Amino acid sequence: MGRFYEDPPIIEAVCEFRFQPSQPWDWTILGLFYDRVKKEFPNKKQQNAIELRIHPSGGEIKQQLQMQFWREDEKSLLQVGVDLLTINMLKPYPNWAIFKSLIAEAFAIYKDIAQPKGFHRIGLRYINQINTGEKEARIEDYLRAYPTVPKEIPQLYTGWLQRVDVPFEPLNGILRLHVGSVREEQQKAVSFLLDLDFGTLRASDVALDEALDWVEQAHSQIEQVFEACITDKARTLFKEVPKHV
Repeated sequence: MGRFYEDPPIIEAVCEFRFQPSQPWDWTILGLFYDRVKKEFPNKKQQNAIELRIHPSGGEIKQQLQMQFWREDEKSLLQVGVDLLTINMLKPYPNWAIFKSLIAEAFAIYKDIAQPKGFHRIGLRYINQINTGEKEARIEDYLRAYPTVPKEIPQLYTGWLQRVDVPFEPLNGILRLHVGSVREEQQKAVSFLLDLDFGTLRASDVALDEALDWVEQAHSQIEQVFEACITDKARTLFKEVPKHV
């Protein structure tokens, strides 16, 4: 069981299922899916996504139509496209139990309608923005994952970004860790990005009925990595809730 925060820094949580192409895409899937979710996600938006596929003979860029189905409060949405299902939750993030329930429900509906044969990728991603409230802040006061430069170089950063890919072989997963500074117009205080994206190493090894178990394990690993990356000062900023409450 992870730690709990009254004001967590999560600005978006995303669960993505990319399926192996197994048959010609049937565009009626979008309408059938919407019929099943429209009571809870009534608002439709069309999204044109750019997809790059690499082949031995060269790269291929395709424009793919995706439909977004939003809740009335626009705090969560479902996205469906060609061999794609994405579940998004925006700030304020409720908790894992609620997000997991939504993932399970949307996945069951998609699987029933589209009848996919297997996975190309499964991913669970948490994008965190740590707003320090300070005009000047030391990175190491809030994050334990940050870049270093030789001591001969000034230690004051006006902007920075670091990415690390870490395989978790026993979990059939790979973690993409992004940390960096956040630049926004009229920003008056320092903010940091902590982006944790856990995806499958070999998606084809995950059976359809094992997908939610894999997502549960991915979430547990993301929780551990998140706690390893932040400091006690950050926990105070997020208003940690004692376990006995």
